[in-house]
Amino acid sequence: MSVTLIADDLTGACDAGALFAGRGKVGVLTDSAAAGPGWEVLAIDTESRGLTPEHAAARVAHTARQLGPRLDHGRIFKKIDSTVRGAVAAELEALLTGTGRDRALVCPTFPGQQRTVRGGILRVGGIPVHQSAIGRDPSFPGPTSDVVEILRRGTPRPVRHLSLAEVRSGDHALATVLADRGEAVIVADAERDTDLDALARAAVAHPLVVPAGSAALAGAISRALGHAGAPVPLPDGRAWLILVGSLHPASRAQIAALRAAGVAGATLESAGQRALDDLAREIERGRPAFLVTDEAGAPDPDTRADTARRLAGSAARLLSRARPDLVVVTGGETAHALLVALGASRLDVLGAPASGLALADLVTGESTLPVLTKAGGFGGPELLCTLLEGRA
Repeated sequence: MSVTLIADDLTGACDAGALFAGRGKVGVLTDSAAAGPGWEVLAIDTESRGLTPEHAAARVAHTARQLGPRLDHGRIFKKIDSTVRGAVAAELEALLTGTGRDRALVCPTFPGQQRTVRGGILRVGGIPVHQSAIGRDPSFPGPTSDVVEILRRGTPRPVRHLSLAEVRSGDHALATVLADRGEAVIVADAERDTDLDALARAAVAHPLVVPAGSAALAGAISRALGHAGAPVPLPDGRAWLILVGSLHPASRAQIAALRAAGVAGATLESAGQRALDDLAREIERGRPAFLVTDEAGAPDPDTRADTARRLAGSAARLLSRARPDLVVVTGGETAHALLVALGASRLDVLGAPASGLALADLVTGESTLPVLTKAGGFGGPELLCTLLEGRA
């Protein structure tokens, strides 16, 4: 049976898709019209994270229509941000309506990133999410951390809560509770991976349920369906081009660690041809280099999209001269812009080297380019340095 993952940004499509690569490559597409019948698992990026609820819903509805029979006869997973940024409720409603499913099981919990839901409240590192730095993101839905309240704003369906006690009540009891909730959006508590595994088993037992959550829930669904695989190794060599468009503090800390380790780099504003030539020479000598947007940036979607396009354009010019062992892309907008700049048709995801990472071949015509994608808010300050040290 086919499995289709629908995500609102490209890194989300990749990091969720990577967890389903145990039986073979997962195709990641930005155009659902290109979805052929040969893929057992496909991940579709609707690129709707920064859209209004109305436009995001329209894009998801269009995707559901284009995928048609694949969704009618296969499994669906809705990848959402683990901090519920974006038009989550509107997209879920469009997907349920477009596919004739009668309920969604929603859980953004990601234990490995200290993101948990208890009592319906989403916390990041123990702090209610709206009180964290994420609460200032323009795509965060508002001054609350109550996932039930957030979702009620975007769907006419009942939004019901599934308590932690119910999640841990055992498979039979949980399946019964899920069946009894009726046609609804069901927000589940979870704090541990074992909680997500229980939710996944319950969702898989009910074909009309659309599970929706972070990559951690995607991993649990992949295990329940027998699609999980072992971690995949990164390519040999340290000649990496690292692109960082995300303004998230986690990404900025990773760039600071690269600078401290002596890795050569340039900011987008200073990346004229001479700077790009210098970075290309680093890569040609087998050394890593990074290209990053400036730390000061306007938060509005149009400005962010334009910055991502300019960063991707500079990267494309650099790649026309130097062939890195790996391109590391941080941030969904940056990853999408790079695909456009290189004229890529898709990503063939090979698997996850580690939690939150996706290794893929970026397909451009007859050639491929090895790419590692990472969400902007993922990982500690030393993540990129640690990955590079493993290539020494």
